[in-house]
Amino acid sequence: MNKTFLSLLFLCLLYSPMLEAKKIKKLQIGDRFPKMEGELLSSKKITLPNHCEGKVTLLIAAFKRGTQDQIDSWTRPILFEFSQEEEFRFIEIPMISNFYSWISNYINNGMRNGIISSMHKNVMTYYGSLDEYFNYFGVEDRKLCYLFLLNKKGEICYMNKGESSSNEIKTLIHDIRILLEE
Repeated sequence: MNKTFLSLLFLCLLYSPMLEAKKIKKLQIGDRFPKMEGELLSSKKITLPNHCEGKVTLLIAAFKRGTQDQIDSWTRPILFEFSQEEEFRFIEIPMISNFYSWISNYINNGMRNGIISSMHKNVMTYYGSLDEYFNYFGVEDRKLCYLFLLNKKGEICYMNKGESSSNEIKTLIHDIRILLEE
């Protein structure tokens, strides 16, 4: 009995550092955006942040359908300011549970029909586990959108969530301009 207990204790001690290493930390300024695979509504499969390298990129992830007004509060002024800038990229990411992957074509086609075709290259659907991204993004409220500004190396330079304010937009525009000059 003692041998069994000691063996079990040894295995627990051996594997506990491995379990701890899998803990996902909340993203911080300066971190590289985590790997995420998805498909643009233009039907191109991409991997983030690789798809963004060489461009200043604004990513906005949303876990609920009702966040579009929040997303638009960021994107309208930013796209007005930078849509003609070749070194700038914007991607909206609907984060959809893997549970719905069996109807992904139906969901994606519905989004394609509701979004003007020129914006299809700016919407990437993600189907998969959401838990690690809840941890990465520090999600406390799934009803908020989560915004990340990446430099040309895919590193996070600015983060925010929810609806924008005029001061936050001014800060974001300023930060994008600085990154575009680098």
